[in-house]
Amino acid sequence: MELTRSMENYLETIYRIRKRGTVRTSDLSARLKVKPASVTQMLRKLHEMGLVVYHPYLGAELTDTGRELAEEVLRKHMLLECFFHEVLGMDIDSSYEEASRMKHELFTETEDALRRYLRNPSRCPHGIPIP
Repeated sequence: MELTRSMENYLETIYRIRKRGTVRTSDLSARLKVKPASVTQMLRKLHEMGLVVYHPYLGAELTDTGRELAEEVLRKHMLLECFFHEVLGMDIDSSYEEASRMKHELFTETEDALRRYLRNPSRCPHGIPIP
């Protein structure tokens, strides 16, 4: 399934803040720095694709497929963070920002090579478990 950068960012953000149950549109709007109407439009699109269950005026939750894709995006992000911080010596904030940009372009083969090189890390530099 081909996803845009924006779609990947939405899935990752829903995954990161989902512990509170259904993720509210206002939370996504604040976190992604976009207007609530844009969030609603994207949630409808992701719902049509079967990646989220959208509840109008409430928010959304990931489907199993959406969760799997979100975990893929998050794993790439965290592996890149580990590489930038641990191997290249970048500070945590810079590592996070650079990983945010590059995760969308990382091929699975490169992800696998990074994971092997880093000896399969279990946590990112922030201490969060890598899915």
